[in-house]
Amino acid sequence: MRKIFTILAIIAISSPVYALTQTPAPEKYDWVWNVVIIPPSTGWESEPGKSINTALTWCEREISESSNGLGGHDVVFRRLNISGDVSSYQNAGLNIDGNTIAVMSFAGLPELDRVIVSRLAGRDIPLMLSGGESIPILSGVRNIFALDMFRDYRASAFAEYAAKRFDRGKRIALAASRFTVNQEREAKICYDILDRAGFMPMPYWTDASVRDSFAMMEQEIESYEGEEAGVLISFMGSMGAREIWRNFMRLRSTWELWNCADPDDLYLSCRGMIFADQNIKLADLGGFADTRRMLLMTRALRVEDSVAAGRVIALYEWLKKAVELMPQPVDAMPKAQLLRNMSRVQAIPFGNQVLNISPNMNRPESRNVFIVEVRDRKYNALDTVNTRGLVYNPDY
Repeated sequence: MRKIFTILAIIAISSPVYALTQTPAPEKYDWVWNVVIIPPSTGWESEPGKSINTALTWCEREISESSNGLGGHDVVFRRLNISGDVSSYQNAGLNIDGNTIAVMSFAGLPELDRVIVSRLAGRDIPLMLSGGESIPILSGVRNIFALDMFRDYRASAFAEYAAKRFDRGKRIALAASRFTVNQEREAKICYDILDRAGFMPMPYWTDASVRDSFAMMEQEIESYEGEEAGVLISFMGSMGAREIWRNFMRLRSTWELWNCADPDDLYLSCRGMIFADQNIKLADLGGFADTRRMLLMTRALRVEDSVAAGRVIALYEWLKKAVELMPQPVDAMPKAQLLRNMSRVQAIPFGNQVLNISPNMNRPESRNVFIVEVRDRKYNALDTVNTRGLVYNPDY
């Protein structure tokens, strides 16, 4: 019987048209489970798309050639064809049926992730986001899972980096606007962590729409007595952070400017600005060259985007371990049990990291966060801090 299963899986793998556009009738193949795959916004023919597709092929072969498959079943990865705009993700048929055990989304863009989450939140099937940094997982929504920590981690990472680098007498100021919900929450998180670590952070609540408020704040910071320069952590968004940086340059300030924002290309002219990010240096420092070698050595499969392939392997191992927590073989998938298991999986390989899932967050308990500085119009690595994720609290 396993031979029949293997032949079916090989047919699915070897035919690109079948893999991307057709699905078997699930009623006729009760022994075959389905995992729906939502493509990256760049499409299957892009470099990330090709690497994701290749890594999925590796997973399919691992399952079909093992003695027990996955919980005693073969698995078909149903790769959907969706163009990279919001309306396509809103209206696409997801082909979820009784034999579908999970949905994996590699959409990547926040606006696309939000569409997928809105369509599947509260269902009895796990939705696994390959990233999901900007997607809050609300309390009580048990079926949404994400490989990235939520965006609040930057506030925690900067506080940990400060504790690692400075003595507790270091002057640290925080600049944030009370009129932007995420920025105010992140500033409060950073303030509390610094305060508990023994620092005496100085909060400055400003109005990003009032230009003079920046100059007044910076002059007040510069007026503090003592020769040692301090650190200003900005929660002001792109316009505010760049305005502070320009004033620091004009004043020839020796203070460091740390920006609690996504390190976008628009900051590459801001020499000396420092960022914290969980993904920016994964290709260089994340250990995913080992993932590329594994695919090549074990299955003779080549990928160019090793991080994209690594995300596939991580989601596959996450789902596999959740299924393996059940008594084997699994005759009929107990979906409530699968969701519970998904929230407590341990030891997921992710490049050179090993991730443990927090049942309070449905995300990794911690991830490595790269501290980078803008120099020569590039982001250059300064340090790496292992940072614990934070339970999302909209009312922090």
